[in-house]
Amino acid sequence: MLPPEDSRPEADSEGAVKAEAGPKNPPRPRAEVTERLSEMRWVLGGFERALVLTHDNPDPDAIASAAGLAFLIERISGISVTVAFGGIIGRAENRSLMEELGVPFERIETIDIAPDTAIAMVDTQPGAGNNSLQPGRKATVVLDHHPPRPEGEAPAFTDIRPRYGASASMIVEYLRAARLEPDRKLATALFYGIQSETMDLGREASDEDVAASIFLYPRTDPAAISRIRHARVPRGVYRSIHEGLERAWSRGDVVFVPLGTLEYPDLVAQLADLFLRVHGVDWVIAAGLYKESLLISVRAHRSDAHAGDVVQGVVGDRGSAGGHGEMAGGRIDLEGTPDVDPDRLIAEVFDQFALALNVGGLPPQSLIAVSPDPDETP
Repeated sequence: MLPPEDSRPEADSEGAVKAEAGPKNPPRPRAEVTERLSEMRWVLGGFERALVLTHDNPDPDAIASAAGLAFLIERISGISVTVAFGGIIGRAENRSLMEELGVPFERIETIDIAPDTAIAMVDTQPGAGNNSLQPGRKATVVLDHHPPRPEGEAPAFTDIRPRYGASASMIVEYLRAARLEPDRKLATALFYGIQSETMDLGREASDEDVAASIFLYPRTDPAAISRIRHARVPRGVYRSIHEGLERAWSRGDVVFVPLGTLEYPDLVAQLADLFLRVHGVDWVIAAGLYKESLLISVRAHRSDAHAGDVVQGVVGDRGSAGGHGEMAGGRIDLEGTPDVDPDRLIAEVFDQFALALNVGGLPPQSLIAVSPDPDETP
């Protein structure tokens, strides 16, 4: 374990001040983070225990941020913490991450939340429509990097930073402000969460995401990162990829991927990321059915895409939606409509996206049947 950051020498023998920044020590978090840390500690002071809740079907950023926030709360307030989620962990990489992390996550539906429990939400917010916060329960702490949701009563402590590419970067700043050293497993999870959320710092990454990554990387287990990134996947994933390739079509620079019925909910985001790598594509709209919901995932190559606004405009009051400039998601509730035709519904939603993206007048073309782009190198 490294010595606390405040115990490291600040000047050499000649009295010259040494810069703190370096491979293991990027610039320290702003004073504002230390002030917020004190505020969080004060808010948690009246509780006997805490529950850290992330969004349903959590991704690497949510998983790592929840574990990091639990560690932070335990250390700064001395109360016991339970980490919980709704939905399932379906993607192989996400399951591998949880195994490497070694922090127990419980299903929210199995927990009886006592009245003296502080509820801390991370990578999600009340009213976001993507979490399983029990009706009538109020969040005490909210940390998130998604745009703020105005719905409902404000939590006692809220820190929302849409400029950040990952919630895990916020957690790293709080750990550093509290002078807490993450162990190798937590550092690995936080690092992987940031890289996954920002596509290795290439998508919506801020200077703070870069600084958090620099701080974390020397503390990680590279072999564990490799095991997570290259986790073995079930054959059903390849069936979905095969179906997506056969059924995907494009209008201009927009690719539409109808996935039918999903084996697990986060598969729709996984396939959206995959198809965004197609040459000449600026947008990917992927959709599939999981239980009683149509899940939609949107990806864009453009920094001015405003993907979250686009998805919210299409979903409207039929469900919930949100996201950032280059990545977003939505869900249309189908409860009470057992006779819905999945293919027809997906086609209708895709038509609405086509109009929103100004490609509605272009003829649809099969993605794999189209001849190669003349500018594409073999």
